[in-house]
Order: sequence, then C-alpha cells, then structure tokens
Amino acid sequence: MTARLLTPSKITAWLSCEHALTLQHQLESGAIAPVAQPFGSFARLLANKGLEHEAACLAAYRAQGLSILEIPDRAPTESFADWVERIGDPFAGGHDVIYQMPFAHDGVRGVADFVLRVIDEKTGQVSYEPVDAKLARSEAKPGHVLQLCFYAEAIEALTGTLPAQMHLWLGSGEFETIRTDDVMPYWRHLRSGFHELMSEEGAKADTTPVPCDHCEVCDFEATCAACWRSEDAVHLVANVRTMDVPLLEASGIGTLAGLADARPGTEVEGIDPDRLAQMSIQAELQRVARDSPDEAPPFRFIDVADGPPGSLGYEQLPKPDDGDVFLDFEGHPFWRPSGGLFFLFGWLCRDEAGDGAGAATAGPTTPAGHMTWPRNARRSGR
Repeated sequence: MTARLLTPSKITAWLSCEHALTLQHQLESGAIAPVAQPFGSFARLLANKGLEHEAACLAAYRAQGLSILEIPDRAPTESFADWVERIGDPFAGGHDVIYQMPFAHDGVRGVADFVLRVIDEKTGQVSYEPVDAKLARSEAKPGHVLQLCFYAEAIEALTGTLPAQMHLWLGSGEFETIRTDDVMPYWRHLRSGFHELMSEEGAKADTTPVPCDHCEVCDFEATCAACWRSEDAVHLVANVRTMDVPLLEASGIGTLAGLADARPGTEVEGIDPDRLAQMSIQAELQRVARDSPDEAPPFRFIDVADGPPGSLGYEQLPKPDDGDVFLDFEGHPFWRPSGGLFFLFGWLCRDEAGDGAGAATAGPTTPAGHMTWPRNARRSGR
C-alpha cells in the first residue's frame, strides 16, 4: 500500500468536503486531468491581502528588534523533501523568529509562517512555538488550528519539546493564542483517519459532490459544477438547501426537472408545503431559462396572497414616497481597527422625472465612526 503525502490544505479541504480529497486522489493518480481554474478578482484580492498581512507580521517582528532567520526559497526543480533536507535544523542558530519554516513529519508536510523562540522565565528552558498569519477577522477556524497542531508535532520531533502554545496572527491585527494540550488529542484522533484516507484504499472511496463553503476556494469547483449540470442536480435550484436534498431524494425528487414537475399538493416529509411549492416554481423558471438561453429570463410576480401575512417582507414597507432614499452599505472585508472602517455605499432616490437616480461612493468613517451624508441625496421624512 503506497502512502500519499498530506498537506495542511488537503486536511482543511477534507474537513469541509470529503469529495475534494477523492478528486485530489484521482488527479494524482492520473484518473482525471487538471482543470484550469480561473483566478477571479476576489481570489487575487485574497492572495494579495494574505501576502500583505504576512509581510506586515514580519515587519512587526523586525520592529521589535528580534533576530529573524528567513528560510531560503525552495528551488523550482527541488522536491519538498530535498528542500527540508537542505534547510536542516535551523533551531540550532538560536534565532528569535524563523520565517517560512518547512516541515515534513509523519507523512505530512507544510510551511509554518513563523516559528517563535520562547524562554521560560522560571526554568530558562528554550522552546519554539508556531505562529500562522491568517486573514480571519475574529477567531481561529478549525483548519487553522489543525495546521498549527501539525507544526507543533513537527517542532517536537526536531527539538524534543512540544510547544505549550500555538498562535494565530489574525487579519484584524489581534493575536490569538491556543493551548496545545487543549486541541492536540483531537488532532491525533483525526490524523489516524487521514493516513487511511490518503492510502490506495482510501483513494477508492465513493463520495458525492455536495455544495459547501469550500466550493468558493476549491480547485475542483468547475469539475463538480459540470457534474451537477450533467446530472441536472436538484440543488442547482435557488434556495434549495443542502439539508433539503436528501429529503427530496427520499421522495423521488432528485433533479431540477423533477422538482419543476412536482404537482401542486405534493408533500415531502420535513419540508413545508408552501416552501416546496415555491421551490417547484423556481425550478420551473430555471428550466425555462436553461432551455431557452436566447430568450429573456423568465420571471413571475409574487402575489402577497401567495404567503401568510408578513411572510414576504416587502408588504411591510410603507408606501412609496417622493422623499424616499434607499441606501446600501458595504463594509471593507479587510479593514483593521488601526486604519478606520472603510465603507462602499450606494444610494437611490427618485429624480424630478420620477425615475430612479442614484450613485455609488466610498470613503472612510470619521474618527467618531460616522459618515458624511452625500450633499445631493434627499432624505426621507420618515
């Protein structure tokens, strides 16, 4: 049985989606060809912000006057194992911070952003603790913690001492510390399953693609999307939740077309009949749009009578008024307290001709956290 190499990204993907690991197996075995995944503008923004955040963390360590060892980059034709062997044991140098430290341990490989030298004030014992720079705003995600667990074990293998703590330098600038003993048992439990999954037998696992949060960053998103389209998967219908799919399939509704053909009065255990009816209407609209791509997208007006009082939301709004102004605020996803909160906002109101007129603008908040109202925006009196 040939063991396959794990990486932190594979571990994180597996936690979110088992099928991602199945596809990774198939890619590595040559069963499927690599799929060119477009690198969208938001993905580029994330990548650039990640590099900026990492550079800011490195600069902060330099500003503290700490001695920093920057690990030489991996050569283009160099294997990861050869890179690790070439780097050797950088802990012997006694540096305060090691930047971009590669580890290969027990079938897992990864690169720690920072490894911090720590001296116990009571005993004088020297140990090393991993620090990862992440764009997460408020708290660590499970995948982040598991990566740190791997780094901690690898550090123990090299130094003989398990780090007492692990750290995340969050995108907000906050520093989150995690006690290693609190999470290491869970990591060791999961790791035993990882090795089985990465074996030849694990590569034969029969998994099914299911939409999840990982889809947004998955290299196989296009592969799964093509599969769903070919199968006319029912979860392609807008507002069908992941938890709805097994309920629909248990009732014999496994495709978009099947949901569109559901007759009025059809019952599915676990799904409200009114909601099922709306899902069926939505499926029919999508089927028409798919079958007539050159036609204008179909639509249907929603009558207030289609739902119980107050269920549609819009009916609770006051009647339109010439002084109405509609505002939409979007906070910058990577703002930091030190730089102030940056807003992108748009407004829409009725012009003198009675048509909609609006604009979009952006700007930082004032020190008090307020934003100046656009001069040419008319306020509603209500």
